[in-house]
Amino acid sequence: MRTICFLALSFALMCFTVSQPRAEVVLDKTFNVEPAIPPIERLIKAYAAPRAMGMFKDNIWVLDGKEDEDNSIFAWKVSGKRYLSAIAQYTPNIAPLPDCDTNCDWIVNSHTVCHLFLFDADTLNLASVTALNIMRDRSLLEGKTRCRSVKAVAVAGAARDTMLITLGYSDSAEPAEARYDPPEFVTTVALHFDPTPGGLRIEQRDDCLGNPNGYKTIAAARKRLRECGADTTGPVRPTAR
Repeated sequence: MRTICFLALSFALMCFTVSQPRAEVVLDKTFNVEPAIPPIERLIKAYAAPRAMGMFKDNIWVLDGKEDEDNSIFAWKVSGKRYLSAIAQYTPNIAPLPDCDTNCDWIVNSHTVCHLFLFDADTLNLASVTALNIMRDRSLLEGKTRCRSVKAVAVAGAARDTMLITLGYSDSAEPAEARYDPPEFVTTVALHFDPTPGGLRIEQRDDCLGNPNGYKTIAAARKRLRECGADTTGPVRPTAR
């Protein structure tokens, strides 16, 4: 009798595991985000101001597409609920670089990290903040990473619960001069969305794409996800630009 009950319980648990819902992320092109941009920028700066550090802690930039081609403010539906996205860059820490031997203060203070903010589209309440971590490749960088731009944001296509963000970054050891444009590197990060009651759970996953990587387009990252064996059912979603 105990054996039968144990088998029944195991089967029930297995069924529960298999039937766990998956989040579905969809770009919502029907929603007008323009009126929400000014309050979103104010909310992001209010959030980041006490968290930013270093000599450039007041430099909190929201990538809104106003001054250049970089835009990250879009409407999305995550498992049916609408959110507004925005990516901002600032310096969240000034941790020393162990192998630095010259110009170290500049290298540490000019390090920036891009963060994905998601807001409830109805209330503009902040739903989540996710740091977009770019690992330091010592063959490319003398200093730390300086996240500079967002190239594209899109659903992975091959995995409908995953968002892809293509970022441009440079070496924090490079000088910041008006007439000097430092070499830019490009990488794409994959964010996995898990449905949670009353909220969002987002995790950056580097196991397939690697970090950093050389994927300069959403299409290239999607192709790699398919090669990794991601779920390819369902149509490929449009890209936000």
